[in-house]
Amino acid sequence: MKKRYDLVLLTLNFYPGTEATSKLLSDLIFFLSGKNLKILVISPNRLYLTPEKKLNNFEKINNNLDILRIKVPKLDKNKGIQKILLFYLFSLKIKKILKQIDYKIAFSLIPPFFTAYKALKISENKKSKFLFLVHDLHPDTMIRRKQAKENSFIIKLLKKQTQYLLKKSSKIIVIGRDQKKYISKEYNVNSNKISYIPNWSKDLLYNLEINKNIGSKYYGEGFNILYAGNIGEAQIPQLERFILIMKKIEKLDEKINFIVVGNGRKKEKLIELKRKKNLKNIDFYDYVYDYNEYQNLMYYADCYFLSLRNESKEMSVPSKTYYYLSGGKPIIADIPIDSEIDICLKEYDFGFNISNLSDDEAINKILKLKNDKNYYTLLSKNSRRTYENKYTLEISANKYYNLIKSLL
Repeated sequence: MKKRYDLVLLTLNFYPGTEATSKLLSDLIFFLSGKNLKILVISPNRLYLTPEKKLNNFEKINNNLDILRIKVPKLDKNKGIQKILLFYLFSLKIKKILKQIDYKIAFSLIPPFFTAYKALKISENKKSKFLFLVHDLHPDTMIRRKQAKENSFIIKLLKKQTQYLLKKSSKIIVIGRDQKKYISKEYNVNSNKISYIPNWSKDLLYNLEINKNIGSKYYGEGFNILYAGNIGEAQIPQLERFILIMKKIEKLDEKINFIVVGNGRKKEKLIELKRKKNLKNIDFYDYVYDYNEYQNLMYYADCYFLSLRNESKEMSVPSKTYYYLSGGKPIIADIPIDSEIDICLKEYDFGFNISNLSDDEAINKILKLKNDKNYYTLLSKNSRRTYENKYTLEISANKYYNLIKSLL
C-alpha cells in the first residue's frame, strides 16, 4: 500500500546542515514527528554550506519521519548565478517527485525561489493543503536592497509567484509582526490567514560542558562583544558602522573587544576595514560547526551584537536573536525601529538598539553596560527570562503543530 504523509516539507536546508535554517527546520520536523505526524522531507543530497559533502539519497529517521534527498550538482551558494541555478534545478526535480507522492499538506518557504510556487500548484491539482512559511520576503527584499531592478524579468516572475503564494496558500506563517503587517497591507491578504510564529533556538545552557580552552581561543581579557552569524548583504552596513564605533571605543577603553564569528560574501570587506583602520580590538573567526564549541563561544561572551539593515525591516528577522537570548547575555542591536526584534527589545528590556543613536551615544551605552554591574545583571536576567517564556522550541513548535492539525 502506498504510504500517505500528513506533511511534506520541501527545503534546501535540513539535517544534518548546520546553518540557522537547517537547525530550525530540523528541530521543528523532529518535534512534529514525535507528535505522531507522518512526515516526508525532500531536500538536496548536498549540504547547503559545504556542497562538496554528499548525503544518502534516503534516510528513515524514525517510524514517522523519512528524508528523500534529490541529486543536485555541486553549486556554490555564495555565487549569485550558481545559487539561482541551484534553486531552479531543485524546483524542477521537486515538481516531478511531488506528483508521485500522496500527502495531505505540502510545506515550503522562500528562499529557495520557485520551489514553493511549484509545490503549491501541484497541491492545488491534488486538492491538498499548502502551508507557506515566510522567512525572507522575496523579491521585495531584493528590490529594497537594490540587488535587482524592479522591472527585470526575474523580479517580475518572482513577484508574480509570491503574489500567488500569498493569495492561494491555505495558511501563511510569518516570523515577525512587522512582516504580517506588511503582507496584509501590500499584498491585500486577510490578516486572519497569516499566523505569527516566531523562530526559536535550542537551549545553549542545557548540557553545557564548560571548556576554558574554547573560551581562551576566542576571547582575551576584558569585555567581549560577540557577533556570530552570516556576514552578507543584510548585515554589512551595521557591522561596518560598529567596527568604526569600536575604533572610537579603543581610544576610551582598550579592554572592550569585538569578536566576529561567521562566514559570508562580505567578510573580506570587514577584514579589509579592520586592516585599514589598524584596529587591535577586533578579531575574525570562521563559522563554528561543533555544537559544544558553539555553546562555549556563546557562554564566554559578555554580550552579543545583532544587526539588520533598514531595508530588511518587514522582510526578515535575524534568527541568531533567539540563540543570543538563550545564552542569557545582553544584546546590543543596530536594527530598524519597529522591526520585530526592536519591538521585543522594548517589550522585554534585554538590551538596547543603537540604530537611532549617534556614535557617541552608542558608546556611552556600551560603556555603561560594561561598567554598571547592576544594569548588566538586569539585562542578562531579562534576556534569559525572555528566551524561557517566549522562544523555546516547545513553545513555537506546538503552535506549528496546532496549526497543522487544524488543516488536516
